Formats: sequence, structure tokens, C-alpha cells
Amino acid sequence: MNDAHDLESAAGLSRRDLLKDSLAAGVLAAQPAFAAGVHTGVDETIRLGFIGCGGRGTGACRDALRTDGPVKLVAMGDLFADRIKKSLASLTGIREVRDRIDVPEDRQFIGFDAYRKVLEADVDVVLLTTPPHFRPQHYAAAVAAGKHVFMEKPCCVDAPGYRKLLAANQAAKAKKLSVVVGLQRRHQYSYRRAIARIREGAVGKIHLVRTYFNMSGAGHSDRGKPADLSEMEYQIRRWGKFCWLSGDHIVEQAVHEIDVANWIMDAHPLRANGMGGRQVRTGRGNGDIFDHHFVEYEFGDGVRHYCQARQIPGTWTHVSDNVHGEKGMMTLGSGPYGLQGKGRGLSRGPGKKANGRENPYQQEHDHLFASIRGTGPHCFDGDHGADSSMTAILGRMATYSGRVVSWDDAVASELRLAPAHYALDADPPAMPDESGAYPIAMPGATRAL
Repeated sequence: MNDAHDLESAAGLSRRDLLKDSLAAGVLAAQPAFAAGVHTGVDETIRLGFIGCGGRGTGACRDALRTDGPVKLVAMGDLFADRIKKSLASLTGIREVRDRIDVPEDRQFIGFDAYRKVLEADVDVVLLTTPPHFRPQHYAAAVAAGKHVFMEKPCCVDAPGYRKLLAANQAAKAKKLSVVVGLQRRHQYSYRRAIARIREGAVGKIHLVRTYFNMSGAGHSDRGKPADLSEMEYQIRRWGKFCWLSGDHIVEQAVHEIDVANWIMDAHPLRANGMGGRQVRTGRGNGDIFDHHFVEYEFGDGVRHYCQARQIPGTWTHVSDNVHGEKGMMTLGSGPYGLQGKGRGLSRGPGKKANGRENPYQQEHDHLFASIRGTGPHCFDGDHGADSSMTAILGRMATYSGRVVSWDDAVASELRLAPAHYALDADPPAMPDESGAYPIAMPGATRAL
């Protein structure tokens, strides 16, 4: 279908129009009453705990501190002290938020159990932004402690983690906790408008969804582990290169577009097949993940989702979400932020624009804190966060094994990506050989489930 007949994605509409249309189309589903989930203390300051103080987490913490109403960062936790120090220096350097930070040394917690200490530090909401491997454990503990949650995507890296998420989600809903996942397109008004139009029949019966998360990524490296680091510390500090920590980039990165496809279909797929491998990600410094994946997801009625995910320098860089139906096609968003147009920069406020662009990263935190305060719709992203993460894992299972993998078999898998125990001197799941190279998945031989 040529571009002249494409159905445009939403642009240039007011926040009020977008919310109205989304509500009318059922995009913002009815949510439980606020009740125990609302912050109603005499002191309306929301106390924030921050777990996982890397660069992405620091950005999320900044956005949380920029929300409306009184909020204060009171506790931080990370496996490494230098990460907390660097993050705190970055945050206190931002004039807009520095007065909202109160984290003395006795509320800076280090180690694998730092998350528990943050949860015990009289906080109302926690940011969970460690490497994804730890997300299910930290989320379950936060829910058990009755804390509202922002957790980065993906929410798990294996099926046992997914099942742990499902149990925690049920407990969180029973407690009426507010939960937001860093799949920010769900909080982006242009995407909500586009989904509303799809629900209204704009493209007719859906035949195909195409998504792309093709980025330059990292190339060949022969830099091995520094002699002063244990293997466990080395891998955790370079977590994006290791499957047990990140899930591979199809799970850690392409989950954004996988989530949009599931949102379009209002379902998870029934099965998947695919292919992938390593063409440039060779050498000791590249961990054990693939550098490219292609997955064919199958939904009911034969609808397919074709998903590309690549991290190879010098290749076509493209990120977009596209749906084809009997009446035409629609592109929901393009570019790394899912934003249309040529404007540069992201605005701060909810629904506001700078050079025509929204800031969905700010919007997801604005929505979370409005939910906690009871000044906006109740937010609960736990269900789609878990399902979309598991859908990405299903795709990895298919590309790693070279087999057709069903949703039910994938979810039932007992294959757990985890060390025998957690300690900096313990062996991680993936250990290098004498040359420093790690075992790599081999389609046709690698166990999928």
C-alpha cells in the first residue's frame, strides 16, 4: 500500500482531546477505586526510594522528582557505592530538583540486599531500575512492603521471573497500589490517540503488524575482563552484554515495540518462530548475546507480527510501529522515542511539546504520581509490562533455538537464568573459556525451554 493511502498517526491534538478520545475508545480501562492506594498522609510529601543507580535509573529519578506536588528522594540502593555517588552528584547538580533530595550516608545502601534496606527506609514509592534480571525479586518485595512502584522495562528475563511477576501483580492489585512500567509509549498521547483510532476501526480488520528496533549498537571488541574485577562484578557492570542480566537486546530494547504490537492486538501471541545470530558481536568484550533477531509472532485468526531487532554498526537504523488492515495502514510512531516530525528535544510537562515533541518519559512519572495522590486515573501497568516482557522472551527462545515455540510452553518453562547464589565472588551463569569467550546460543542445539 503506497504512502498516499496511509492513515496518518495522531499529531497536533490537544491533551484534552487525546484523553477524551482515548477514554471514549476504552484505551484507558476502568480501574479500581483509589482507597488504600492513595497517598493521604497529613504531610503530603511523597517519599521516594531509588534502587539501581545507573544512568537510566538516574534519568528516571530526575523525572520522578520533577513531578507536581511535594516529593523527596530519601533513600538510594545499589550493588556498588560508586554508582550511588555518581548518581547523587548528577541529581544534585540539577537546580530544579536539588532541594528535593535528602539522602544522607546512612540512607545510602550497598550490596545485593540494598533493595530491602531501601524498602525499610519509610518510603512511599520505589524506582526499580537495576539490571532486569533482578526486577521480579525486587518488585515482589516492594509489593509485599506495600510500596507504589515504577519499574523499568523489561520486567523479567525468563519464565520463572514472569510467573513471579504475575503473582506480585495480583497482590499489588489487591492492595490498590499504583504501578508504572517504563514502556513509556503507553503514556504517550499520540500513541493513545492512534490506538483509539484502531479500536474505532480506522484500519479495519488487522492483517499484519510490523515493528523495528534496528540501532547501530556496539560492534567488535577484544577487550576482556579487567584483572581487578571478579567475573560476577564484570558482568553486572556490563549487564547489557549478558543474556542472564538483560534478556538479550530483543528483550531489553525491542520490548518497546513488542509491547506496542501486543497493545494493538490487545493480546499476547500464541507462538513464535524466528532467526538470529552474531555477525559483528565477536571478541571477548561482547558477552553472549546476539546482534540481530527476526521474529514472526502469530496471533489468533492468523494475524502476524513481524519483529526486527538489530544492533550492528553501519546498518539501517530505524525504529517504528506499523499496522496493516483491510482499510489501509497506520504508523503509530517512529524514531527512538516513537515521535513523529523533525523537531528536536523533549518537553518537560505532561502533554506539552517542545518543537512539536512530547516527553513520554516525564509523562509516565506524572501519571504515576497523580495516581498515587488520587489526582489522576489509577495507573496499573503491571499486567502488560509482564506480558510484553514474556513476549520478548518468547521471541528470544525462538531465535536462540531455531524452533517454533508456543506461548504456553514458554510460560511453563523451568529454565531459570540465574547464578546458584548471589555474591561478587560467585560464578555467574555464563562463564568464559580460557580465551575469554562465552558460550553462544546455537540454533538447532540450544535448549529453548
